[in-house]
Amino acid sequence: MGLPGVPCAHTLVRMGGVGGEGDPTRADRLRAAFLGSFLTVAELPPGMCRIRPPGITAPDPPAPQPGRGPAGHAVHQDHAVWLGSPDAELYRLDDARWLLPSPRRAAGLARELLGPQAIPPSAGGAAPGPARLQVVRGTPTAGYLQVIQLGPVVARLQAVPGEDSALPDGLDANLGRLVAQRIAELAGAAAGLRRPGWHPARWIRRPGG
Repeated sequence: MGLPGVPCAHTLVRMGGVGGEGDPTRADRLRAAFLGSFLTVAELPPGMCRIRPPGITAPDPPAPQPGRGPAGHAVHQDHAVWLGSPDAELYRLDDARWLLPSPRRAAGLARELLGPQAIPPSAGGAAPGPARLQVVRGTPTAGYLQVIQLGPVVARLQAVPGEDSALPDGLDANLGRLVAQRIAELAGAAAGLRRPGWHPARWIRRPGG
């Protein structure tokens, strides 16, 4: 029995994609964009071999207090591990990513990853746009920790030189530029795939009923 004085029926239309709340197409596209943000062999020094790819079962990237704090609320998190020869300039590279629900949580995770001894953000560093590039470095033979945040995305690189070797000059800046570009693309994809909130305008009036 219809409501008096209401000539039209109303239908609520889901706006979150073809499948609504559990739309696998949207989730798959976001996961593909996330995995596409990792470095590839063509972008690393010759001789590097990926021994741990992202996307395997139970990803567990290195982070302070695993499962707690901002990292514990990640939409996606994963990491890759690359190895070179034991005496290469770059022996090991750990490449980790987090996609957080908000830029605020991403900033909190970036602070955790850098720790209390982190240096201030680089002024006009290698990362383009609003990305913040920070590098923690000891000596050329000790390796470095690099954290880049752009919007809701955080990337963490840890490079270790080989035995009796030192990391090549400019490696941190070159990798930082590449990763900043990748996470900018991921942040853009995440924004484009974000499900819009409900609004009364999404009620469609249909004649009849």
